[in-house]
Amino acid sequence: MIELYDLVGANDLRLSPYCWRAKAVMAYKKIPYTTVPIRFCDKNKLAFSGQDRVPVVKDGSTVVSDSWFIAEYFEHLHPEPRLFPGLGLKEACQFFNLYVDRTVHTAVFPVVAADIYASIDPVDREYFRKSREERLGMTLESTVAKRSESRPRMRAVLADLNLAIAGQEYFFGTLTYADLCLFGTFKWIMAVSKEPLLFTTEFRAWWDRMENLLGI
Repeated sequence: MIELYDLVGANDLRLSPYCWRAKAVMAYKKIPYTTVPIRFCDKNKLAFSGQDRVPVVKDGSTVVSDSWFIAEYFEHLHPEPRLFPGLGLKEACQFFNLYVDRTVHTAVFPVVAADIYASIDPVDREYFRKSREERLGMTLESTVAKRSESRPRMRAVLADLNLAIAGQEYFFGTLTYADLCLFGTFKWIMAVSKEPLLFTTEFRAWWDRMENLLGI
């Protein structure tokens, strides 16, 4: 069976947006798999993949890392239902994927970083604190103190997503990898934080539709 190396926190909490994307792809395509829990400090267990980040999929002798490449792999292996169901949609999804990574995550992370720290296995906390404080340029405690300053940017980005989904069931009119990508990011946020995500009625309908479709 396919193995997905999946980032795990305290109490078996699954807290990688990228792993959630891979799980969303396999759920959509109804591909059975099992997960191999990996903590932040378990990077050596990923050495077989030639890099040290999740997600990693092991399918027999084939090893694929990076959620985008995993999506491409399963789209080739199991073409239906399609992740990129029309001309130009793969390129549009790739752009959307980058937008979520570089704009949505960048806006959300300062607000939820301390919540993630509280959700991870204690053995991972030293690594997480050091690496994320270097990335943020401040202590985790400072991110909590500055949440009121960070929230406007997060809310502006989420408001744009609300506008984008208005009047349609899926972001590009039909279900594509873009929906699975954002679903993975929101599963991550909801797993680690109670921060409200400003769902409009239409956005809530999209979220409920995705949860019912994927069952994860």
